[in-house]
Amino acid sequence: MALTPVRIEKRFRKRLGKKPPEMRKRIEDAVTQLRVDHRHPSLRTHRVWGRRGVWEARIDEGNRLTFHWDGPRIVLRNHCNHDVLKTP
Repeated sequence: MALTPVRIEKRFRKRLGKKPPEMRKRIEDAVTQLRVDHRHPSLRTHRVWGRRGVWEARIDEGNRLTFHWDGPRIVLRNHCNHDVLKTP
C-alpha cells in the first residue's frame, strides 16, 4: 500500500503539539486515512466553499482538518473545530 506523500505546514504542526494526546491521536489517524485514501467515506472530504484549492476532511463529528494539493502531495494546513473554515 503506497501512502500519498504529505507536507505539514508550520501552523498545523504547532497546533498539533498543543492538543491533548487523545485528540492528537484522532488527528494522526485522520491524516493516515487521508494518505491511504483521501476519498474514504469516514473523512467526508470535500472542497471548502469560497477557498479555491482548499479541501476539508473530518477528524471526528466536531473537528476538521484542511489541506490542499501540491502536485501529488497533500499539504496539511490547519485543524480544529468547525471554526477552522475561518482560516483554512
